[in-house]
Amino acid sequence: MTTHFKEFPFEEIKKPNGDYFDSWQDAKDHGFDDDQIWSVIHGDEDTFCYCPPHHFVNHIGHIATHERHDGKTYYEEEL
Repeated sequence: MTTHFKEFPFEEIKKPNGDYFDSWQDAKDHGFDDDQIWSVIHGDEDTFCYCPPHHFVNHIGHIATHERHDGKTYYEEEL
């Protein structure tokens, strides 16, 4: 696992109305592959973490990216 303590470097793709995808499956139903989907979770205090899509504790929603991830990379950013 690799955690980067910096702003998420990719363009976030959400639902056409601008909301997060409700679930991993919701993002898949919108045409994204597993390795394009990220969970967004609320971390400790004032942090957000962008992580592989299987995370659900403190889950805010899912996003997708054009870039593909390796399933082991995390990005943590402060509010």
